[in-house]
Amino acid sequence: MIKANFLEAESAMENVHSGEGLCKNAQVLDKSAFKSPLRFIYYTEMPAGTSIGEHQHGDDNEVYVILGGTGEYTSNGETVDVKEGDVLVNEPFASHALKNTGKDVMRIFVYEAGNE
Repeated sequence: MIKANFLEAESAMENVHSGEGLCKNAQVLDKSAFKSPLRFIYYTEMPAGTSIGEHQHGDDNEVYVILGGTGEYTSNGETVDVKEGDVLVNEPFASHALKNTGKDVMRIFVYEAGNE
């Protein structure tokens, strides 16, 4: 059995993919926890005005689950408003970014699965 608590995971204040400001970032589980193409789960807290900078992936899907807050998600140049409850899937070889445009902390889960 594997059990992890995302609120108790070791975290660091980091600049994520050259975005704006510092975000609290915690790797909850890494690839060793899974017997599937899932590579990791992160829990990230983004203070108001911070962002995950635009970056491109390879042959994988990265998924953002918005747990709280509001912002803007950009994928391949298209931007949409996001809020608590939204699930965003970055397609293979696409670029994407996320910005907290609200006044509250944006809280997200980040998952990545590849074709291995």
